[in-house]
Amino acid sequence: MSVASVLVLGSSSKWRRQQLEEQGYTFEAMAADIDERAVTVDGDEDGRGVSDPSKLTLAIANAKADALVPKCPPNSFLITSDQVVHYKGTIREKPETPEMCKEYLRSYETVPATTVTAVVVTNVATGERFQQVDIASQQFKPIPEAVMDEVIEGGKGDVMYCCGGFMIDHPKLQPYLGERKGSEDSILGMPLAVLESLLDKAGYKKE
Repeated sequence: MSVASVLVLGSSSKWRRQQLEEQGYTFEAMAADIDERAVTVDGDEDGRGVSDPSKLTLAIANAKADALVPKCPPNSFLITSDQVVHYKGTIREKPETPEMCKEYLRSYETVPATTVTAVVVTNVATGERFQQVDIASQQFKPIPEAVMDEVIEGGKGDVMYCCGGFMIDHPKLQPYLGERKGSEDSILGMPLAVLESLLDKAGYKKE
């Protein structure tokens, strides 16, 4: 009798957990205790000046896998991922202040926010890894100041905890969504078609 495979989501993100739950996945969740700022590529000191953010997100997603594989059951499949927002050649982190968040939101009226999301699936039993990067973008229409204030909530709103300082699933921001390229789930943090493809390649069979 074969032992059922265990799916592990290596993330503390409530949004990624929600995405997998909505797709009917049964999984365990654990967060990788790593310093993402210490992960560098191309010799860049902080990893944020690289010309290709795909390299950075893949490096971080693999670093998360390195940290979590020893903690996973031997019959498990581990999902790790990382996302950054790329804007005009720079990588945007979470906004540090409400005003910075407003500046970010205003800037997306003219140039879209581009999300770069790396997904890595590790077959813990074999050690094999399968990885892919998905890119999407979202532009916004002009957002009234009052709406921004409602969304930011004095620095306590969920948008303050999102890289790039924006959300596409916030009810108050949805009326101001502009042109989108790529999938909604990719922008939310987990490109589901990519995930399903990688899980299949790794040998995971959904219950």
